[in-house]
Amino acid sequence: MSLIISATSSRLDSAITRVKAGERANLLLVVFSGEKLSGQALAADDLTNGLIKRRIKQDGFQAKFIQTKVIDTDLTTKGLDKIILVSLGARSKLTLNGLRAALAEAFTTARDVAGSERLIFPLIDVDLQGFTVEQFAQVVTEYSVLADYEPNHRKTREWQNEAPRTHLKSLTMLCTAGTLAAAKKGILMGRLLGDATNRARNMVNEPSNIMTPKKIATMARTVAANSGGLVKCEVLDLAGIRKLKMGGLLAVNQGSQNPPAFIAMSYDPEIGLTQQVIGLVGKGITFDTGGLNAKDYDGMLDMKNDMGGAAAVLQVMSILSVLKPQISVRAVIAASENLIDAKAMRQGDILKTMAGLTVEIGHTDAEGRLTLADALHYIQTVSGANQVIDVATLTGDVETALGDKISGVMGNSERFTREVLKCSKEAGEPMHELPLFDEYRDCNKGVMADLNNSGTGPGAISAGWFLREFIKDGTVWVHMDVAGTSFRRYDHGVDAAGATGVAVRTLGQLLRQYSKL
Repeated sequence: MSLIISATSSRLDSAITRVKAGERANLLLVVFSGEKLSGQALAADDLTNGLIKRRIKQDGFQAKFIQTKVIDTDLTTKGLDKIILVSLGARSKLTLNGLRAALAEAFTTARDVAGSERLIFPLIDVDLQGFTVEQFAQVVTEYSVLADYEPNHRKTREWQNEAPRTHLKSLTMLCTAGTLAAAKKGILMGRLLGDATNRARNMVNEPSNIMTPKKIATMARTVAANSGGLVKCEVLDLAGIRKLKMGGLLAVNQGSQNPPAFIAMSYDPEIGLTQQVIGLVGKGITFDTGGLNAKDYDGMLDMKNDMGGAAAVLQVMSILSVLKPQISVRAVIAASENLIDAKAMRQGDILKTMAGLTVEIGHTDAEGRLTLADALHYIQTVSGANQVIDVATLTGDVETALGDKISGVMGNSERFTREVLKCSKEAGEPMHELPLFDEYRDCNKGVMADLNNSGTGPGAISAGWFLREFIKDGTVWVHMDVAGTSFRRYDHGVDAAGATGVAVRTLGQLLRQYSKL
């Protein structure tokens, strides 16, 4: 059953009485440290004959930041089962990221502790400093959708010690008549980005025997078919890839029995092609063994996630028919496996990229930059993009530098890089800029060819410089290395163990700037 999210100007007591017979709802209330109950929290306390105040005093609830409390009510006959308090800390210190952290705790508590299937969340009198009702409603919506995600969609049985996860069926936000339109707008955007993120998570969580290059191509065609003609898709097969002389993609695919797929997508607003053309490039390695320089057990374990960039880019394209930005957008995905076979590329091999630059293979596990080289050249020269963002699970070194919660960003334009970082902050996807100092450019210099794919300098930065070699003069470009943030082996906030769908919301926020939505 899909989650229903709505906003209404109904009073709290009216919203509770509207709960259908035989169903029970939980009430989610925001409180602040150092403040008395007021507004809807006070109204709920009156409705429960002072229950909230009594339990706060009895249990010593201090409303510390991200502190939650579940209170059973005696109003089950009227449809109200539990009250969930979540503290946002001091009102004056609250930030959008702080709100996200608190809501992550609130929704996981609602799911795992309170067993909430229906939630009522009053936004009526939440006086938030620094951001709007629309922003608040968007974040609430996103996090309710993300928290409701369950990755184990291919399980066919339940084990004795596994309790089935509770899924939220409805979320109703209460607003004033004056803020209702803004809340509905926030819900629409939050739903769009939350659902797209979950679809990206589904793609990455699929095993590599299912999520093949062909499967990604099929999904891209489906996105185009469902766009009402606004998104177009072309898929090049092996013959088409050879015709364009994409030596990087062809070399990576040599050891695989599954042929590669080069996917090119386009979106133009109803006014037609615009001068500003944003290009999105997603790394699409559906499984990476490392090639002949094979990874060890632990390194290979999660390599189905090496197409996380492709998943993010594809799902961003899937929302454009609703978002309708007033600029042109292009997207390309070079999809392949990097496997071990008698035909696989070897150290010392030399290939020629679509751009004409030759590359000596220093390490077969530095394959992503080879496919991206062809993709970056294509999106500039064939697709006509003049602003390019690539998203790639590219280097383990970026996780060494920034951990598994912050993505690395590099670029050739200070303005464009700042714009992307601003959008990442708004989206709640932390990113940090790494420097492309000129001192590191020569680290990719080849001996027997123009370039070597295994640089000698800092790993994440040398990989960024390798990609930079394929950016034309006049093109502004940003590289996102999401190798550390695209996949986790543990639950974190609203992210269940597995794929995170990182970059979907950042790119969505970027394109929203050009939308009337």
